[in-house]
Amino acid sequence: MRHAAYVVTTVEGARADVQELAQRKVPLIKMWVDTRGGTIKTLTPDLYGAILDEAHKHGMCVAVHATPPSDAKNLLRAGIDVFGHMISDVDDELVALFKQHPNTAILLALSAPRRVVSAPWLNPPHPLIRETVSPAQIKRLQDRLAAQTPEESAQARQAWDRLARGVRLLAAAGVKIGVGTDGGGQTGDQFVGWTMHAELENMVAAGMTPAQVLVAATRNSAEILGLADLGMVAPGKSADFVVLDANPLDDITNTRRISKVFLRGHEVDRARFRAGWGTATASN
Repeated sequence: MRHAAYVVTTVEGARADVQELAQRKVPLIKMWVDTRGGTIKTLTPDLYGAILDEAHKHGMCVAVHATPPSDAKNLLRAGIDVFGHMISDVDDELVALFKQHPNTAILLALSAPRRVVSAPWLNPPHPLIRETVSPAQIKRLQDRLAAQTPEESAQARQAWDRLARGVRLLAAAGVKIGVGTDGGGQTGDQFVGWTMHAELENMVAAGMTPAQVLVAATRNSAEILGLADLGMVAPGKSADFVVLDANPLDDITNTRRISKVFLRGHEVDRARFRAGWGTATASN
């Protein structure tokens, strides 16, 4: 997505870019405070500070891609609104900073880190996966995970354990948690749609309760994005909801036992979509 990014090199340029977005009525800005694997220069405090200051003057929310804890701490001190991804390591100082900035939220993306450690839904593929993902893509992910070396698997386990500990600490501290970023985006074979169900399972595996996870995936995520008509089944909200055949409070994987889907008060014809997808898959 680098082709779509604004390149910021000066404080004046940063403020001018934010002002342009404000004129376009953009409600949320995402910035990268990251070297992208050493390929680019990261935003320095004076630059991201200017972005934050100018955005807040215009009533805009700012989210950030910044996973190292040192950057996360500095961004909290600077007044960041949303972390677009889980922070790579959480310590007591970071938790204390979140408590000092109670309006700052974090969006989790745990699907890719954990599926290397545990993906019971892949072998055999869950029926919902077979309905929505091509056989070639399923096989590609199966082959990639099967090719992991013992060393890579051990590193993945360590990374997951560290992330899970961080999720538990943030949830226990009362940090507002949402879900959804990179849940099937451009990093390859994350099965768009399905990854939300995997994400919920992973959040429970990390130590959150099913109730906490459901709130994070609905009300909290809508509030973080400023979508006032979504997030709850309540008067004045858009009637978007699913009807399940089993209680997700008993087992979070019951979110996959979908009976009906309603969008803006109208039932979605899932059978028609399923048939259409099957036809398209067969023709390819």
